[in-house]
Amino acid sequence: MEMEKGKVVVEKVRGKSSVIRSFSKYPLKFITPRKVGSSITDAVWIYSLTYGGGIVSGDSISVEFTIGDGCTAVLTTQSSTKVYKSLGSKCSEQVLEARIGSGALFVVIPDPVTCFSTARYSQKQVFRVVSDSSLVIVDWFTSGRHESGEKWDFELYRSSNCIFAEGNQPVFLDTVLLEQSSPVDIAERMHEYQVIAMVLIYG
Repeated sequence: MEMEKGKVVVEKVRGKSSVIRSFSKYPLKFITPRKVGSSITDAVWIYSLTYGGGIVSGDSISVEFTIGDGCTAVLTTQSSTKVYKSLGSKCSEQVLEARIGSGALFVVIPDPVTCFSTARYSQKQVFRVVSDSSLVIVDWFTSGRHESGEKWDFELYRSSNCIFAEGNQPVFLDTVLLEQSSPVDIAERMHEYQVIAMVLIYG
């Protein structure tokens, strides 16, 4: 399935980090509020959301970010990314690719992913940096809707984070994979944990 693409470009405008291009197609939408936090802070905030508040079986979303030299951009969400029940073997997919310029900072701090019962979800985040780029990533997910009795009840969760320096040199390659078809089911492996999180700071 061809992925729907979104694109955001951040550049300096009159000395301030600004979104100069923002494009998205259903089920993806971007919101860039005019003012977040102190007016003396040079940072642009970008909210990513999906219509209906979640991702359904078979959705494939691809997003590209370009953070220009000297810019600061923060990517977040308005609520947890909900992955609804899968139909058959269909997997919901999200891919994020970002280029971070010289002296630029990109902060990725979404709400957690919450997979509903039987959901199948895969995400990949690829960051391309130069020698003085900076990057902060928070990648986390919950055990599910425990208030509804669902705890580690999804079929598949995969999250990959890759950082490449100039010349396509790998700096960081990491994948988290949880799958029910393994010899031991996910709930047994995760014990009493409710949230799994990774925080990565580069630069």
